Amino acid sequence: MRLLAVALFLEGNSRTEVARRLKVARASVNAWVAKYLARGVIGLDAKKNKGRDSDLTTAQKKQLSGYIEEQCTSSSGGRLTGDAILRYIQQNFNVDYHPNAIYKLLEQLGFSWITSRSKHPKQSTEVQTAFKKFQLETILNIPGSVALERVDIWFQDEARFGQQNTTTRLWARKGTRPRAIRQQQFDYAHFFGAVCPETGDTEALIVPYLSKDIMRQHLSQIAQRTKAGRHAVVVMDGAGWHTPDIADEFTNLSIIKLPPYSPELNPIEQVWSWLRQHYLANRNFQCYEDIVNACSNAWNNFISDTKRVMSLCQRDWAKVTKC
Repeated sequence: MRLLAVALFLEGNSRTEVARRLKVARASVNAWVAKYLARGVIGLDAKKNKGRDSDLTTAQKKQLSGYIEEQCTSSSGGRLTGDAILRYIQQNFNVDYHPNAIYKLLEQLGFSWITSRSKHPKQSTEVQTAFKKFQLETILNIPGSVALERVDIWFQDEARFGQQNTTTRLWARKGTRPRAIRQQQFDYAHFFGAVCPETGDTEALIVPYLSKDIMRQHLSQIAQRTKAGRHAVVVMDGAGWHTPDIADEFTNLSIIKLPPYSPELNPIEQVWSWLRQHYLANRNFQCYEDIVNACSNAWNNFISDTKRVMSLCQRDWAKVTKC
């Protein structure tokens, strides 16, 4: 409308005639033409409505943000709701917010309603921080004759997939909640997976049970995949079959144990989540062979994109450089 008004004015029409033809107020046409003559076309851009001023001061917003951050990382668990935040604002700042407005305030403060990650109550942040000094950890666990620039870091883990499967989100009509099959049978397979984030190399093994011998088979796959002249460092958790002697027969491979109760330090956990979300959740498996085929198909699709493997599993702290 503004552009059209200015165009009619530039064609020689009076402002009164422009207002009559566009059925708008003469004052509006006057304002548009004045803005155009002063700043050009950019002067006709609509300005975003500033909206009403916030009821909270900058200091109060900072205090509220600190409270929310403290609660979301509390070791006692629980979670804040919109009602709880409304009460906190009322009690501490004597300000009343409408329930709908509180979520706009949270968005302005940089908060969103997101899914939390699990944490074991015995987990030690100090131990995890020490482990992330990964270069020292690597030096202590590889033969002294191995130079750091010849080391490949692998992450390894196991997961169980089977008939008592997980359910996950899916596309459906708004207002509905589709039902997904959740079997009650007990057939399952154990999935051994390993990834080298630096190169995108992967190795996997699907078996009906867990044992040290199968763990050695998996390490043998990694040792064979490691190029001549290089040394593989395999990071794994402290499972009962991950004993120190499982790597004794491999001259080009060493193992490093993750700190206790720290699965989030192993990016393979995200791989398992990716497989479930994209291929294995909400599934009906007829038998063990059906589970193996589905897991194989899911893994092959995951590793078909090397860039995806590398981006999902790389960690800034899990690198070694020449001393």
